[in-house]
Amino acid sequence: MRILVVEDHRILLESIAMLLASINGLEVVSKHTNGRQALAALEHDPAVELIVSDVQMPVMGGIELTLQLRQRFPGVKICLLTVADQPEAIKEAIRAGADGYVLKSAERDELEMALSMIAQGNKYYSEQVLMLLARDPTIEFTPDIDKPQKITLTKRELDVLRLIVQEHSGTVIADMLFISPTTVETHRKHLMQKLGVQTTIGLVKYALKYQLV
Repeated sequence: MRILVVEDHRILLESIAMLLASINGLEVVSKHTNGRQALAALEHDPAVELIVSDVQMPVMGGIELTLQLRQRFPGVKICLLTVADQPEAIKEAIRAGADGYVLKSAERDELEMALSMIAQGNKYYSEQVLMLLARDPTIEFTPDIDKPQKITLTKRELDVLRLIVQEHSGTVIADMLFISPTTVETHRKHLMQKLGVQTTIGLVKYALKYQLV
């Protein structure tokens, strides 16, 4: 996959480019310090498939770059890699059409997984990002089931739900409960079905609203 990297801090730009270049299947074709430069590069190399960009940059930041991509280069995917963890910034990125939103505190494995999922046509928002959105009171959700007294959760499902609300990742939950990550995901899916929600955000909001944990 051919990638452009956009980051206004040059040391970080070089470090991110080196990291991405070390991942199998990724080719960093150019590096830029703002979104305007990235768009100009795309004019000359439309074969680029993915942009990894910071959010807050001079001249043109990641959100505006995402909007421009959707209008001018809709086939190019974009993953925002940033320290911006404010819910409003995340919501703006989602509204703009970003394919991924990963915090710079993420491990290499998570970034690699995020880019792999995006390459396959999926969206990826890191666990921390989902938790920040889940705790934002301005985001509403409408569950299919809205009567918790009619819902029966097993002890293990409650354990998993409690740890999800505490912002633990699936891998950490598996370690804490001595089960496999696959089993954690199975419990997560069962919880979503029982509570009538579609996302981890919905799970957390439902649990907090009805004091299930």
